[in-house]
Order: sequence, then C-alpha cells, then structure tokens
Amino acid sequence: MNYLKRLYEELEKQCRSHAKEIYNYAIPQSWNLYGYRPAKSIRSRELLVHPYEFYLFTLRNILKDADGNWKQPQLTKEKPSDKRDWLKHASVYSLMVRTATAWDHDRDDRLVSDNLYHLNDNGTFLKSILLLPLLKRMGVNTLLLHQIFPLCKTQNAHDYPVKEAVTDFRSIDPLLQDKLVKKLDAKEQCAAFLEACHLLGFRVILEYCPGKLARENSYYKEHPEWFFWFDSDQQNAYHPPRCNALPQNTLPFTYALKDFYRSEDVQQHIALFQEAPDGLHEFESLREIELDLHTTIAPSMVDQINAAIPAEQDTTIWRMYEDIHAQIPRDIRAQAKPYLMQDIIRYDLHPARKPMTALWDYLCENICWYQQELGIDGIFLEKPYLLPEKLQRAMAKAARKQRKSFVMIAEDTVSDNSPLWLSKGYDAISGSGAYEESDVWNFKFHSFSYRLKGNACLMFAACESYDSRRIASVEGNTAAIMLTVMNQFLPNGIPFMMNGVESFEVQPMQLSEYGDSKYLNALPKEDPRHRRQAYLDEYWFDYRNPNLPVLPALLEKTSAIRKAYEEAVTDPNACIPVWFDSPRDYGIGFTYIMEDRALLVVCNTNVHDSVLLHIHTENMICELPFTLASLQQIFSTKDPFTHDIMMDSFQNIPLEFDPGEVKFIELKPE
Repeated sequence: MNYLKRLYEELEKQCRSHAKEIYNYAIPQSWNLYGYRPAKSIRSRELLVHPYEFYLFTLRNILKDADGNWKQPQLTKEKPSDKRDWLKHASVYSLMVRTATAWDHDRDDRLVSDNLYHLNDNGTFLKSILLLPLLKRMGVNTLLLHQIFPLCKTQNAHDYPVKEAVTDFRSIDPLLQDKLVKKLDAKEQCAAFLEACHLLGFRVILEYCPGKLARENSYYKEHPEWFFWFDSDQQNAYHPPRCNALPQNTLPFTYALKDFYRSEDVQQHIALFQEAPDGLHEFESLREIELDLHTTIAPSMVDQINAAIPAEQDTTIWRMYEDIHAQIPRDIRAQAKPYLMQDIIRYDLHPARKPMTALWDYLCENICWYQQELGIDGIFLEKPYLLPEKLQRAMAKAARKQRKSFVMIAEDTVSDNSPLWLSKGYDAISGSGAYEESDVWNFKFHSFSYRLKGNACLMFAACESYDSRRIASVEGNTAAIMLTVMNQFLPNGIPFMMNGVESFEVQPMQLSEYGDSKYLNALPKEDPRHRRQAYLDEYWFDYRNPNLPVLPALLEKTSAIRKAYEEAVTDPNACIPVWFDSPRDYGIGFTYIMEDRALLVVCNTNVHDSVLLHIHTENMICELPFTLASLQQIFSTKDPFTHDIMMDSFQNIPLEFDPGEVKFIELKPE
C-alpha cells in the first residue's frame, strides 16, 4: 500500500497547511457517509465543508479502523488451482473517474479542473475512493475502470474527446490528478486508488481499446509506419467511400468486396494516400506536418459500407500489417499506397501476411505494464474487431505470463461467438443484454435471460451500456430496479451496473451513432445537463436525487441473498428455469438448488401493472435433492417481510406481483 499511504500522509500535511483557510466548498449531502460534523447544510441538498478536512476525515473512516490502524486487505490471494474462477463471483460496476465524482464545488455553474479554490470540479482518483463504501453496500466487488489515459481533441464539438482518442497507452490522464495532493502525480494517484480498491476487497478491470487512438498521439514521430497517411491538401475530400451497388450498412465481408472495389468513389479514396513520411522529430504537432509536408494521419471511420456516418476526425486506426490483405484486386494491391478503408479496419475479417511486429509486441506488453505498474486484475478488450485474431490470442497469452488469475473479457454482443472467444483464451464477453433487456414488451429480456444459461462462457447481465439509452429513460425507475436486481440472479451472467444507475440517470453517457437521438432530450431544457453526455461533456450525476437511497438499500438485501446462495447462483448446472402458463406471461424466474435448500427468484417484467403469475413447479420439484416441506417468501423489492407461500391443487404457485416486483422464495426440507 505504498502509494495509498503516501496519498493519505500528503493529505494530512496539506490539511495542516490549509487549516486556517476559509472555504465554501460544496458537496452533495449523500457524500457525507460518516457524519462530518463541521459541515453546513444548505437548501440545495448540499453541504459546505473544508475540503482538506472533509476528505481526510472520510478517508480515515474508509481506510482505517476505530483505533487508527490501517485495515487489513480484504482480497484473499488465489490458490493456483482457482486461477480465474473469481470472475464467476464478480458483481461489476462501470466507473468513469472523470464524471463519477464531478461536482460544482465552487458553485459557479461550471465543471473545471481548476476552480475558484484551485481544486478539481471534475472527478479524480482521490474523490473516487469516497464511492467505494456505497458500492460495497450495493454488493459490488469489481470495478470496470474507463477513460484513465490522456486524450486529445482536435475537432470534436463536445467538451472532451471521445474515449478512444488516447494519446499514450502508458500514461495516466493528468486531469484525474487531484490537486488536494499535488505531490503525487496522476499515475501515483491512480495506483493509490487501485490499492484502496484492493484494501476494501474490490478487483479492478481496465477498459483497453488498443485498436484505436488519437491522431495527435505520442507514437507517429518515432513510428510513422504504424499509421496511414494521405494528402493533407485533400482533407475536405476525405470521407468513408460509398458503393452504390451495395445496400446501406453493409459489413465488409469478402462477398461484398468485389462490388466495393469497382466503385469510383472507392478508387478516388485510395488515390488520396501516401507513403509514411520520414524525419518527423523536428515537428511539434501534426498540424505542422500538414503545413510543411502536406501529409497527415488518416481519420478513422465506421466499419460498415454506406453507413452515412462521417469520418471521426479525432481518432485513427493502427496499420497492423506491412502488406494488404489478399481479397483486394491484384491491380490495386500492386499499386496502392497503404490506405485505410472499411475493409482494412476489419483486421479480424481480413488479416494480411506481414504483421507490424514491433507494434503487436507493444500492444501486448501494455497489458503487462498495467499489471506491474498499476496492479489491475483484468482487461476489458473494447472493439476487438479492430485487431487481427492472432493479436487477440497473443494478448490473452501475454496477460497470463505473470498472473494466472488475470481475466480477459471481450466486447462482443453476439453470444454465438462465445466458443471462439474461449478458444482464444478469454473468460467472458460483454453480450447483448444492454441492448435487449430494456425491451421488456417484446419479451427480449425473457429470451436473453433464458438463453444465457446455455451460453458457452460468462456474459455481462446488464440493462444498459456506455453507448446505449439509459434504462430509467425507457421505462422509469421501476424498470431500472427490476432489471438491476434480477441481473444478480441470471445463470451464467455477471451482474453489471453502469455509473449513475443508483441515481436513476436518464441521459445517455455516449449515445451510439446508431442510437435514437431523442434520448438526448431525456432531461428537460431547464436542466443544465440537457443534451449533454457524461462520456463527452462536463456532466455530474444527480447525487441530490431524493430516490438515491432506494437502489443501494435493495441491492444490500439482494446481494446478501446472492451471497448466501452463491455456490448455486454461479453454477449453471444448479439452475432450473421457471415456467409459467404461457411464454407470453410477464414472469421470468430461476430456481437455484443446493443440498439443503433452494432459492426461487421470480420477477414481473410488466413495470406498469400488477399481474397474477402461476409459477409451475413440476420440473423443479423432481430435481430437488430433498423432500420439500416449506416455502417462504424471504424478501421482495416491494415487501421486505417474510410470508408463507402456498401451492394450489396442481402444485403450482399462484402469486400476485406488483409492477416490476422481484420476489425471493426459499424452499426447505422437513
């Protein structure tokens, strides 16, 4: 805990140094987890505090025991036989540091990294430690960490660059360094945050998108051959090429390339490209290179043909091969300079023969660097289709050289690809839940839930993602509660929550290009966050929401039930799906069987109306390893009390459910 202790000791010094200064530093009341008494309450559900004293007081309660001694680490070391088994027991919370603890502390209606007190309004690693007790209460034991690398914006119209516009994969964004402890740089504060997570029993998975990066990056001067270059005088002509012979949003599979390369627009696009330039060290920026050498790095684009989505001016794609893939017509392959286009982007579909070996090695070694320098426990590989399959495999192999317990998760929404990812050395995929679960009226949550049990590998049980609509904006708080709770009890699923779910956020974090823009209007016009997105704009979560305690209180109860039945919940073979009168009934349910008891979890997916559900037990009772003697409802999201449950004459269980209610029924022997 070297970095964490240094952070704490430096905060103590700064607290003494600033003790006599007067601050009107505002925080939401919900951050005052341990009753900091000098706080002054104001009408806006905020408190005015001395920042150094408040953070030191809170960190002391989080990190030390009542006697002032450092708490003992709660993470147990894995046995060699366990390897990556911990992922089955994970409950994941997606944390974006910059926004997670962002607040207008000086109340000037702006979120800046240098406010009136020369402190951070944006979220930082130090302030993120404050969230850990709340997350622990919600049953979270694993964090998925987003956007910790430095980013670069050139033409993006938002406050911040897109999260893929990374300038250096081995640096930490200085924006996330908290100015309360300036002597520790961003990397040291990041390491301290990770040490705090491990001290409190959290594991940390890092989001890594190695296939994409900022055009203005730290690599092109040393390795111009790693990029695609084109005539900078023709930047207005640069666009994703079209092919009128193909339909809209065509993926660049081999069958489509024959027509694609006949397109005049495609051929004109290829003609823009040039060989990589030499002697770039004398230039300060890509802009200088454009003016002097009349060449620039090619912007990235979507991988679909005729998608009608403009090029991404802030990001680019690595040149993964020295040569061009074999599906390109011979005359073009023989004459064209290295170029970037829809089919080139899909290295997973169209690998070439000569890898850019130094680049591949660097991207693999990054994972080892994250392990050694930061102490992370896993990687979430974002946009793996930007990588050749051989490189995907090499990354998984490199990740396990030093730590056999290190997990690898791939972003893939196609569950049928699960066996392939297992063969590549990956442990889980993101899955499609974030895009299916919210569609409760077309029974897509039903199909996702029951299909999950037979999936070849673990998959996120999620009702929203960073690029989807937020569940509370679709069907309201009731749906957010029902889905979040139920996701804890889906077989073969890893419970997954997005940052801000506890405050019932409705504004998308970064709505996909293919998403419905109406969701950007989820907040009213008078709200200063109207049409703003947490991943792209100055944004803060609604920690003043009066409903903020609701979901954590429920998850505290349900996660305790999950823990009591964890042996069965994490074993798909111990799960029996529950059936109802009809596949079109609003019920979803599963029974988790142990030697001496069983747990029946059933929800009503109708979030507007009460329903009567007939729970069929014939396929369940015959699988019980004991003689059933009693049924009790031990908890419900609408009723915390215990009730005896009666079967009807057909040994089915008729139960009334409130809108979106989840019931927990315990089955016991004599």
